Amino acid sequence: MIRSLGRTLWLGVLLTAVMPLLASAQAGRFPFSDAGDFSEAAVLHGVVATREQCHMAPHAVWADAGRFGAECLRYWKGGLDLLPVKRVLVFFHGDAYVGVGNTSPTYLSSSSAKLRDDAEGWGKRLGVPYIFIGRPGTHGSSGDHMQRRRAAESGLISAALDVIKSRYGVEEFVIAGQSGGGHVTSSLLTLRHDIVCAVPASAPSSPRIRWEMMGRSRDTTGYADSYEPTQHLNKGGMHPNLRVFVLGDPNDRNVFWAAQKIMADALAQAGVSVQVLHGEGSGPQAHGLSNSSRLVAAWCAKETSTQDMLRLAARGLKG
Repeated sequence: MIRSLGRTLWLGVLLTAVMPLLASAQAGRFPFSDAGDFSEAAVLHGVVATREQCHMAPHAVWADAGRFGAECLRYWKGGLDLLPVKRVLVFFHGDAYVGVGNTSPTYLSSSSAKLRDDAEGWGKRLGVPYIFIGRPGTHGSSGDHMQRRRAAESGLISAALDVIKSRYGVEEFVIAGQSGGGHVTSSLLTLRHDIVCAVPASAPSSPRIRWEMMGRSRDTTGYADSYEPTQHLNKGGMHPNLRVFVLGDPNDRNVFWAAQKIMADALAQAGVSVQVLHGEGSGPQAHGLSNSSRLVAAWCAKETSTQDMLRLAARGLKG
């Protein structure tokens, strides 16, 4: 009885100490809603959700990443009507925030309905089951987008994949990501054994190399502890049939080629099957390869041979 009372008192003291810290970390965040908040302010300040809100929301998963906390991550799907879905292509978008007043009009005018239609369209276009996941703090997901490229971001997304895997009977993932989503793609290779193919595109697979080449002492987020996936590769923890296609434009002026190609070099050194694909990035910085990354990932999801994929890619990958 005394021991039980002591444990209760200890837990009370711990909660008393921790709760103010949690409240402080979430102070100023925007409230979660089923409709999602696609404003620049919500991206900048973050979104807070409860487990109960998440369970009530459509196309959402409560991603509990243990020491990295828990968030409600939204997703939209296409081609997942017949269960189980043994293999699914998951796409991770680029950074939503690039500076005050610079958030793209496409993002600001987005909505859950548009994302639903877009995911259904991509599923049909690619001919494979397809999922789009909103990274923490964006596209209606709770969390703090200002913490991107740190370990917690990929930890939370990996936890979301665990729930999706159970929900739809998924056995293998094919993943692709653009820019910051490409960093997520590279990072997940260090966390999961069920990824059979990955396409990091225009990806800062080494945030440190990128910020050093920019003449900075830390990431553009303000943090100097970004996750460096190339330092955590372990072939033994990966899918035995994993194939990786590092896609980028060597002329990219947003994420320098050295920060991208280091992933291919590290994977090759680890003995993982990896190919480098050159694309023509869209935009003034030759950076956008979202569409091409999904196309390449779909080839891989359909078990197209590496030789045939290289032949198809040689025809040109643009935007």
